[in-house]
Amino acid sequence: MAGLVEEIQRDALNPNIPVSNLLRKVKVAAAKLKLDKVEDWVEHELNGYGGVELPDYRILYGRPQAFNPYNGWIPIIMDNQKDNDLMSRCETRQSLSSLEDTISRSTGHVEMPYSPDMISSLNRDMSVKFGRMAVHLSISQVQSVVDSVRNLILDWAIGLEKAGISGEGFSFNDSERTLAKEAAVTYNINSIGTFAGNMGTGNTAGDISVTVSSTSQILEIVRKIRESVSDLERAGADVPSLSRALESIEGEVTNERRNGGRLKALLSDAREALVGAAGNLTAEGAMSLIATAFKLLGS
Repeated sequence: MAGLVEEIQRDALNPNIPVSNLLRKVKVAAAKLKLDKVEDWVEHELNGYGGVELPDYRILYGRPQAFNPYNGWIPIIMDNQKDNDLMSRCETRQSLSSLEDTISRSTGHVEMPYSPDMISSLNRDMSVKFGRMAVHLSISQVQSVVDSVRNLILDWAIGLEKAGISGEGFSFNDSERTLAKEAAVTYNINSIGTFAGNMGTGNTAGDISVTVSSTSQILEIVRKIRESVSDLERAGADVPSLSRALESIEGEVTNERRNGGRLKALLSDAREALVGAAGNLTAEGAMSLIATAFKLLGS
């Protein structure tokens, strides 16, 4: 009989199993192993994030739009780039099951409405008053949130198995519960900004912390990802799109008039090019590096 950890791995690899269902198995395993941080993360993913800090993969950037009853959706353009960036930012605080339902029902794009207070504030500065305003996201952007959770679960379950934790049915012995208390196993499931393994061939074990202190270091991120292009291509990444995005990021970073909003859009393009390699250790490392670049830009 397969243990719970193996079941989680198997279900994580099955695209037909909703991630919201998968999270419930993780909740059971985390509770039995007494992994409080993992349980907290699962609770947020199952029930929504409320007013707590969001992980990077749940912060997206889309197109600010207002609904004109005569012309349909029209773009909202602010007077300065900072405000444009702020309006483009979308915090996806909904439960994972809500996002899955949104994806299944959406065609073309997903509307993430602004709050009534935000709409009222924007209308004060406009000659025409709009009742509906929202950030428009592509379906693939919202899907990337769901995929990120699936990948984190898979990585966590693989980490448990490597540590010698597999369970018997739905039970774990005392030795496994002790092993699970080790920090590397406990926190990897939601460790944003670190990843297991080195970028490049070999994937040597160990956690690498990625810290970026200035925009110039985005070039170093680009360099590290480029070093792993061969591995990423074998894993299924869209390398032509990735290469174009990386080249454009370099150009934008070195431009004296670099545009923060365009940089974020290019980083999103690079991240989407990696979706086909989801679950691969090197790809997850590249995505973590991209996440640090978003942090650098104030995302």
